[in-house]
Amino acid sequence: MNKTSLVFSALLAGAVCAAPQAAAQTIARSTPVAAIGDGAGGFNAWFGDGFTAAESGRDFTELFTFSVSGLPFDAAASVTSSFLNSPLGKDLDIVALSLYRYDPATLAVIGPVVAGIDGTGFGDEAPDSWSLAAYDLPTGAYAVRVDGRVLGSGGGSFGADLAVSPVPEAP
Repeated sequence: MNKTSLVFSALLAGAVCAAPQAAAQTIARSTPVAAIGDGAGGFNAWFGDGFTAAESGRDFTELFTFSVSGLPFDAAASVTSSFLNSPLGKDLDIVALSLYRYDPATLAVIGPVVAGIDGTGFGDEAPDSWSLAAYDLPTGAYAVRVDGRVLGSGGGSFGADLAVSPVPEAP
């Protein structure tokens, strides 16, 4: 099979698979974090996203990427949600937070994935709260991944923070 046929076949297969599910397509975005140096060799970052009524009924996967070099490092991240409550319940649901190293050329995950801990309070309408921490990580390209669902017409938003520090920490 020549290269043109292979590309056409892949596009056709993708179109056929996606057609019946067009309304429920996953929202997938990737954004580099805007790192702010902490003066001790590490950095802090704040990031997030918002959703509208037009995105109701869709899942989302958001990647926030960064790179570290030099010494191994420790990282901690957290995410919280803000949303309105439609008559049917909360409009935005965060279902996972994770951190992983990846290959920028292939986007393949390298090594283990650090899963976040769900600290969401009790009740059907509690704002989501997730956190994670990872220690002695090697240098490389990393992504903080936030997964969730837009459930209602009010949409909603989430905000996250990330702290990265070299090991051992600078005096």
